[in-house]
Amino acid sequence: MNGSPLTKHLLNRRQVLKGVGVGAGAAALSAATGPFVHIGRARQSDFAGETVTWMSNQRHDRAVKEMLFKEFEEQSGIKVEMQIFADEYNDQLKLAFESGNPPDIFNMTGNLRAQIEAGWPEPADEFLSENPDLAESFLAGAFVPNRGIWNGKIYGLPMYSQTMRLFYNKTLFDRAGLDPEGPPETWTELRQSAKQITDELASEGIFGFILGDKFTWVWWMNAAIPAMGAGAYYYNWKEGRYDFTQDGIKQALQLMIEMKQDDSIFPGIHTLTDDDARQQFALGRAGMIIGGAWNPGVFNDQFESTEDWETAILPVPGSTPEGRFQQTMGDRYTVSATTEKKGAAWEVLKYMYSVPTMTRMYELGMGVMGVKAANTGQSDVRGVPMLAPTGLDLVTPPEPELPTMTPDYQTVMQAIWDEEGANMDDQLAELTENYNAAFDQAVADGKLVKDEFVIPDFDPLTWQPPQQEA
Repeated sequence: MNGSPLTKHLLNRRQVLKGVGVGAGAAALSAATGPFVHIGRARQSDFAGETVTWMSNQRHDRAVKEMLFKEFEEQSGIKVEMQIFADEYNDQLKLAFESGNPPDIFNMTGNLRAQIEAGWPEPADEFLSENPDLAESFLAGAFVPNRGIWNGKIYGLPMYSQTMRLFYNKTLFDRAGLDPEGPPETWTELRQSAKQITDELASEGIFGFILGDKFTWVWWMNAAIPAMGAGAYYYNWKEGRYDFTQDGIKQALQLMIEMKQDDSIFPGIHTLTDDDARQQFALGRAGMIIGGAWNPGVFNDQFESTEDWETAILPVPGSTPEGRFQQTMGDRYTVSATTEKKGAAWEVLKYMYSVPTMTRMYELGMGVMGVKAANTGQSDVRGVPMLAPTGLDLVTPPEPELPTMTPDYQTVMQAIWDEEGANMDDQLAELTENYNAAFDQAVADGKLVKDEFVIPDFDPLTWQPPQQEA
């Protein structure tokens, strides 16, 4: 499984980055993929000589950002120091603010409303009003009430707006007698492909489909997201209510149950994290996996996969889609409200969110960017071109921010799968009741305004997010 000539042509960022320093890496990437970020995007700044701290939980884009920050420093004189944390990010961020030593720039993640109430982020209204071209460059839906706008003010600039995709192994498709250039387009084809790969290759420990649900959030990717292709969104914006009992959700869960009954799913998924599952896919042990636009970077760089895999649009229930798949809007970077380096920090963000910088990040495989023009669909990095948003992707309206639910819907979906749907109707009905009760309580407590989560004319095929209110 050494891959096709095309696969060998496509670049792996690690091949470029390995063995070179930051400056050399930038030169190597520039030579390999065209001009890096042009001189002139930043200029010698009034804040030259200052050092700005950038705190984030994102590891996958660290090497590229380090090169961008190096170039920015050469042009502007502003140095950026990165502070990267993984699972402990939220705790470290809280500690930094509570100790009086917050970062100058940080990624708003987790409970954004609580961070705003604590006074951590600086509103971005003035910055965006002074940079109208930047304000207008973001994807529609980036700044709306309860996502980007809280209490009438704008907080955080979305760096990523990830699409969800099916990733499949072309070599395994070929070996199983399937068309390596024809990934499944319907749920029936997905099930059939998974079964055929398993039937032909299970003796080698290769299965048709894989997920790792040791942490149950992955059922969002493997059931809730596919159900959207059937027009079933677990939060019903038209009615302003949760509804997990919709036929599309049941059908998406039934598809997963049927693939389990076919023995087409990689065994032991409860012991695997999503990272473990992605590693098995990268090693050629599974034919298909569902994931976000961040996956190519993981396959190419973290696991250095030599398999001939490719990206495809998610299959839909029948011949035509009845809804569109959720495109997330996250990783909101902002300036700390208490930093004494606001001027320098906003200059860093202006540089990072410029179209040339964001385009380079997309084309180097960082993911789908929050700036619309950056998602060109052009890249030499394997798996990246098909990540660009299509007519089947939708930046959905904000959902209510509920307190931690126990159990959450993903855990219930896992239980339904384990029980092969024996009590599916009752479990989904109870889940719906619990989520609506929590929503009603949040409204009664004055934490949420119900009308802000109601769109009477919402149609999953035609609704469009509003343009920025910035």
